[in-house]
Amino acid sequence: MSIRLSFSLDFVTLVIPLLLAFTVWNGSLQRFLISLVVTSATLLVVAYLLQPVRSQRVKRPSKAKAVAAPRPLWELPMESEQLVFMTMFRVHGIVASAITILAVDFPVFPRRFAKTETYGTGMMDIGVGAFMFMNALVSKEARGVHQNIFSSGVTGALKSLTKTVISALPMVILGMVRLASVKSSGYHEHVSEYGVHWNFFFTLAVVIIVSSVCLLVIPPVLSGPLALAIAVGYQHLLSNRGLGQFVLAGSDGQGSREGLLDANREGLVSCVGYLAIYLAGVWTGRFLLKRRTLFFDWWLAFLLLVVINVLLWIFLEASSVYIQPVCRRMANLPYIIWTLCFCIQLLASYMLVDIVLALGKEFIWKSPFKISSSKSGKHPLLPESVLVAALRPNLLLVFLLCNLLTGVVNLSLDTIGQPMPASMAVLVLYMLGLCLVAFGLHTRGIKLKFW
Repeated sequence: MSIRLSFSLDFVTLVIPLLLAFTVWNGSLQRFLISLVVTSATLLVVAYLLQPVRSQRVKRPSKAKAVAAPRPLWELPMESEQLVFMTMFRVHGIVASAITILAVDFPVFPRRFAKTETYGTGMMDIGVGAFMFMNALVSKEARGVHQNIFSSGVTGALKSLTKTVISALPMVILGMVRLASVKSSGYHEHVSEYGVHWNFFFTLAVVIIVSSVCLLVIPPVLSGPLALAIAVGYQHLLSNRGLGQFVLAGSDGQGSREGLLDANREGLVSCVGYLAIYLAGVWTGRFLLKRRTLFFDWWLAFLLLVVINVLLWIFLEASSVYIQPVCRRMANLPYIIWTLCFCIQLLASYMLVDIVLALGKEFIWKSPFKISSSKSGKHPLLPESVLVAALRPNLLLVFLLCNLLTGVVNLSLDTIGQPMPASMAVLVLYMLGLCLVAFGLHTRGIKLKFW
């Protein structure tokens, strides 16, 4: 299959369904699911028919050779390289973010999906928290390549911190560029989201640097307990020490924006909550990136994720009732738990799909596609999606382009007054442009990853 056709199929199957779910089909879940099943089945048949007929006959085993007894299911080899659920989670997350960032400005996007002003759980409220979690999953701390004072001494730890600060500088620059462009163009902004001067890129840079500092003196294996301690302590300050009232009403209780601290209080204070989410993501990444070679190991990991997710949903309900409702502006404890519930539930779902596909490939069918082999040369892997391979190394760049294109579209069009056909046409072209940029970089071997 040609790479252009593969890209087209990926765009239709990975991007268009999400776009429809967030817009015109948001209230028709059954229609949406049926369309996914029909589209997937049709494309699978088409892909199968497009494969060249194999001329070589499969050699049958000699009758003289004894046939090995089938292994028990729990002893079935299942290498880590086979399961792509973490990659799919991250790529789908950035695709969903890209769609909603622009779609929210069109009437075709339901208001219930938009960010809440103070308390509540609109779909877009999950965006920043999920982005922190996604990046923490594959951070150097999660991958076990982070140096700290225990493994490398003070000198090695300081070198590691210096590298982290340097890697975060591009995000600071992006934040300054966004600030300058927004202020100079007069583009509308919600001050209550981050503040007057603060934005997402500053938050991401601060969280990455501070988390690195924390894990210089605390072993990354304790990143989970550290996240819990930070989240609980932060909520105590919000609820019992007036920090929450300061975030919502300012130092004068009237919403003052005088001075840098008051002007950017939401962005500055919420960094603590996002730090807890990031550290929880590091712990989750360390758990999921652990080497596993058997089906039984992955099944236990899946069950553990399910148990953790159920407990988090229980804690979310209790904290929302007895502590404080979910509030993205503060990134409070219920928001932290809600973000983890959402992300871990999706991760578990993607993992289950991977496990089922691996079992199906082993026992039910043999893939008609040209596939590559794992590092051990055993148990071949399914081919990676062209679009996923293009987006994976450039997620932050894609997110930056989303913001830039959103500003261009809003300055060029009266988005809120566009009819449904025009809105959908703009959104499809916008997503196609983003994917083509990522695809072009991928075909040229360009990877723009800052950390």
